[in-house]
Amino acid sequence: MTTTLRDAHGQALSTTDRASLAAYEHALDLFHSFRTDPVAVLTPVLERDPGFVSGQLLMAGMLLTAFDGQLLGMAKASVDAAAASPQKANEREQSLIAALGAWSGGDALRANQLLGRHLIDHPRDLFALQLAHLGDLFLGHSFMLRDRVARSLTQWSAEDKGYGYLLGMHAFGLEECNDYARAESVGRRAFELQPHDSWAVHAVAHVCEMQGRVADGVRWMKATQRHWATDCGMAVHNHWHLALMHMASGDMDAALALYDDAVTPAPEAIALNLNDASALLWRFALRGVDVSQRWQALAARWRLQAAWGSIAFNDVHAVMALAAAGDDDAASAGIAAIADAARRPGAQAAAVALPAAGGLQAFAAGQYARCVELLLPVLAASSPLGGSHAQRDLLHLTVIEAASRAGDRALVRAMGDERAARKVATARPARAEDPVYA
Repeated sequence: MTTTLRDAHGQALSTTDRASLAAYEHALDLFHSFRTDPVAVLTPVLERDPGFVSGQLLMAGMLLTAFDGQLLGMAKASVDAAAASPQKANEREQSLIAALGAWSGGDALRANQLLGRHLIDHPRDLFALQLAHLGDLFLGHSFMLRDRVARSLTQWSAEDKGYGYLLGMHAFGLEECNDYARAESVGRRAFELQPHDSWAVHAVAHVCEMQGRVADGVRWMKATQRHWATDCGMAVHNHWHLALMHMASGDMDAALALYDDAVTPAPEAIALNLNDASALLWRFALRGVDVSQRWQALAARWRLQAAWGSIAFNDVHAVMALAAAGDDDAASAGIAAIADAARRPGAQAAAVALPAAGGLQAFAAGQYARCVELLLPVLAASSPLGGSHAQRDLLHLTVIEAASRAGDRALVRAMGDERAARKVATARPARAEDPVYA
């Protein structure tokens, strides 16, 4: 007979062990703020208490939201341990077992649907909300990044522990739905409530990126940097944002220094970090900066890392790096794996990834007209690839540069006019009342 213990948000856990609960809450807070290292906090607890259902589910969720195909097996083992626990899982935990079981089995869309229903029944389950939010991002469900959080907002108050994390997610959803003024306001408020919320910081960075407010963006990132630059799972991505801002201002030296100092993948880097490194180097190459030696080092990492066919967003970035490094055989093998994945039922992401990867490979080979031919139709339908608008903008930038190198001046003009109109329509100057965080 288990005793019902509850976490700080009132969610029931099937355990009698208060020490396990305390470690769970510590790891969960680290997970919400993307600080390191929640896995290290939770691992000894699960070694001592392998039947801790919610602990095993937290471990599975943390592994799955790394979006690294190499970790699916470990995540499945945690889900299986939760399902087989002699401690009887409660209704909430059973619901999560079903969702995370689908995800670890390779069906992220089904998992996202199950998490959506779960959150209707458990709107204060912040762990499940973060899982679904990150799933929405990598499934390309831009509106749900906003609306799924909105479904739960009225069930929370500003006095609730974790409310800032809720606002940080909502801010990012608002930004991805082009509601930039509200996104920035909510993101700044989230940061005020929880300065360690690097997701909220990144939401405001996205606003500045999409509005072309380079100086505001640099000021924001530098003012908040001490909260996310170290011991943080978002450090690479937020430095990526800062590098993009330096690049937009024309300070290529500062941007390249950030790549070398903060974005170059460390030995323990997951695929998400390799994606950021690949996307940043590609942008340098589009600007004519020689990064050839850096490509060689990054491609070597992808050869060890790539788990082809499991996550389309990763596959495209791996092909990008391998092609840019001149390893056409490996890039072609990656494209063949994407083609296999695209033949599976409901493989929308792979169907977009196939021409995207092919277009990037064509660009690396100097086949600029072929690059345009493959990428141009993808631009209006790239959402299923996953990632943010800012991340997928790399495809737009590549089409513009490929058109320029192919001599297609009409396309360069049209794409340039489109981008300029979008930036002007959304931009706003900095205001005196905008807070600055030192």
